[in-house]
Amino acid sequence: MVNLKFETIEVDPSAPFDNDQLNRKHEIENLSNLLLNVNTPTVLAINSPWGTGKTTFIRMWEEYLKSEGIQSLYFNAWATDFSEDPLVSFLGEMNDGLNNLIGSSGPASEAWTRTKAFGTQIAKRGLPALIKIGTGGLIDAEKIIEEELSKAMESLTGDALDNYLQQKSAIASFHESLTKLIELSAENKPVVIFVDELDRCRPTYAISLLERIKHLFDIQGMVFVLSIAKTQLAHSIGAVYGEGIDAVSYLKRFIDFEYNLRTPEVSQYIESLFKALSLDEYFEKRKKYPELQYDGEHLKKVFIMLAECHELSLREIEQLLAATNLALRTARENEYVFPALLAFLVVTKNRYPDLYQRYVSNSNSETEMIEHLYEIVPEKGRNENFSCALIEGLLIAAKSDRFQRVESTALTKHKEILNSGNATNDSAHYSENVIHITERPNGSRSNVDLEILISRIEMLRQFKFEAQGEIIGP
Repeated sequence: MVNLKFETIEVDPSAPFDNDQLNRKHEIENLSNLLLNVNTPTVLAINSPWGTGKTTFIRMWEEYLKSEGIQSLYFNAWATDFSEDPLVSFLGEMNDGLNNLIGSSGPASEAWTRTKAFGTQIAKRGLPALIKIGTGGLIDAEKIIEEELSKAMESLTGDALDNYLQQKSAIASFHESLTKLIELSAENKPVVIFVDELDRCRPTYAISLLERIKHLFDIQGMVFVLSIAKTQLAHSIGAVYGEGIDAVSYLKRFIDFEYNLRTPEVSQYIESLFKALSLDEYFEKRKKYPELQYDGEHLKKVFIMLAECHELSLREIEQLLAATNLALRTARENEYVFPALLAFLVVTKNRYPDLYQRYVSNSNSETEMIEHLYEIVPEKGRNENFSCALIEGLLIAAKSDRFQRVESTALTKHKEILNSGNATNDSAHYSENVIHITERPNGSRSNVDLEILISRIEMLRQFKFEAQGEIIGP
């Protein structure tokens, strides 16, 4: 099976950290100790950009808590934002997940039945003004109660006032029933509810869900963990209340404290993406051909070098490696694809499209591309990094083969360095590597067919596919 997209990593309930490719275990253990020692109710936000493994992180955390005897539930907000009122979908998901918490306890089951009944009543009627949020931010609930009662007495009909008071009563009863359920079932431990993908919901749904959490689940013993990309969630708030709103301050109304998920090492992240895309398996099959046995390692090292030199975000790394993977999959198992050069050209086309275009269309332009390579890789790093020599040699070989020219001026320069006798050992070794790669790109006299590489890269423009749940393209 060919993986063209990133699949959600499976979390084994009996061994939640078996697929912990980004070494999140210690973070989860430390955060778990924190949750056991904070005053409840509490809302914790786990903040990290899209594509950095938040869903896997909280899935592992959920299963770890369960293994420690702490009740936890997972709620995917994005999967339920078709619902008009998030309270309906939220209670429905809780209903499925509370079986272990309730167990065979009759009183606990009765408390949950009452909680659902009052929740349904609230959802049907809609929350009254006392828990609405204006553009100025969240207003004190007690103050709203007074103001709204005053307005109701002056200008609302009797039916409207009755509805308001019934809503107020239903909310109080909802709190009471849910509190009783936790007291009967949680054994003096918090109930932790993970809310995932909140930042991907339609803005009105995301904000409504935050309101529901703040006003209806502010219960002793309850802990909410929100998985968010704060920047994106702030955009959602701006879309509803206008760009003039201070979205960060607004979010603080709902969140008690925030934890920025540790950014994984670039090399570690790329290793995890190789596994997710089955690239390790792809290159393993090619190792039976001697001239292709190092392709996978070359691609990995070049990608790490490019990610670090360009300071690519994790999202950019994911997208560009996914595009490279797609281009690779068009080749036969035993075909020369020069994956290191392919990746370099994919990244360059994405970051510097004009430079890429000049290289692929102009017979003398490898000099400009090599100058660009030297700009992004400092001299010390160049001399110590075989990947840089590999790319330079392939850049020269690809143009020489395409235009069948006399020897490249770039190649001549490296020969002169070797013959001068004045070069440092590192510099001489670098030039030696470039010459060897240029003349024997795959350990033999095989050609680098730039036309085929270009066709594979250009083909990517026709594709759109999913990565981590989002549609991406090169």
